[in-house]
Amino acid sequence: MSNTLNTIFIIYRKKTHLLLTSLTFLLASLLALATTSCGYGAFELFHHGDFVDERADSMLELSAGRVGQEFASISGTYTFVIFTDPHYGSKRGENIDEEEFLEWMDSLFSEQKPKFCICLGDIAEHGNESEFEDYCKFVEKIESRGIPVLNIVGNHDLFNSGWDDFSDLCFPYTSFYHFKTEAFSYYALDTGSGSLGPDQFKKLKRAMESDSLPKIVFSHYPIYGSAYYGASYYSLQNEEESTRLITLFENEGVTDVYAGHVHHHQSKNIGSYTEVNFDTFFNQEWAFVTVNQDNGTTHTETIRK
Repeated sequence: MSNTLNTIFIIYRKKTHLLLTSLTFLLASLLALATTSCGYGAFELFHHGDFVDERADSMLELSAGRVGQEFASISGTYTFVIFTDPHYGSKRGENIDEEEFLEWMDSLFSEQKPKFCICLGDIAEHGNESEFEDYCKFVEKIESRGIPVLNIVGNHDLFNSGWDDFSDLCFPYTSFYHFKTEAFSYYALDTGSGSLGPDQFKKLKRAMESDSLPKIVFSHYPIYGSAYYGASYYSLQNEEESTRLITLFENEGVTDVYAGHVHHHQSKNIGSYTEVNFDTFFNQEWAFVTVNQDNGTTHTETIRK
């Protein structure tokens, strides 16, 4: 009996050693892939750049600087521009034709001049400082025309601890904020981790419930994923969270939700509002949005060069 038990113990020990060795090798391989081959940073690659509660610990009210009191007094009809997912630092990002975009902007009549531009995230491919700096050089060209550029954070911007550089370099240097014109409110959400998290949702709900204006929402991840991008990676990761958001948007007068992330253009009517997901800036797509404050309507024109 003792020999049998000893044999079982030896076999068990060998199998345990083999299993541990295999797991160690697998983990090492994955870490090597993440840190050397992909260049995205091991922790953020597997955790999708979490810690949204820390990033979005409060909602910033933009009331000074590039977006200030003058915005609150904008009346009548005006325009703004949306682009998303430039992925500076990637091979794909090399396809961006900045001059073509600027030439298009310069071709607009004076009354069509955008009040602002907003990028919906994935500015940097790997979350590296140099990638954000390259993007900021482009932003300087836009802002030299008197057009402020706002930004929201994407999942790629969080790789390699990229949040530190995003929050230092990309206006308004936060991920969760609100501003308004005379008759519309704008809400920029932090969905860079694929979720708002409970704290951000509560703050958003409280703000929207006390705001009687029609609302426009900016998000990196789509709130509602369907059809081409129905897999969970391509929309908010928690279906219960997205359902709560859809209900909130319907109840609180949201007219439009604009998102990126999926590298694919799709427009979907959801109850009382429309969600539009845009193709990438490196595919030379952006949007020109006209807001008519007199009748409370918006018109979104997709530009594809």
